[in-house]
Amino acid sequence: MVRLVPMCELCRRVRDDGFSTRGTTRWVDFPSYLARHVVPSSEVRFSLDYCSECRLSYDILKTYGM
Repeated sequence: MVRLVPMCELCRRVRDDGFSTRGTTRWVDFPSYLARHVVPSSEVRFSLDYCSECRLSYDILKTYGM
């Protein structure tokens, strides 16, 4: 079974929904994700997204044009 995992386009961390509680998400490095979920890397596919930190940085850059 293939898992679809969101990956931040900028920092390359992945979203780990296994840590989610009350609507929060956690972004971790890929080796940590694999260790926690014990899934072979061949069974993981990525969808591109932005983590909350990179999204905030991007929004600031877009607003102030730095």
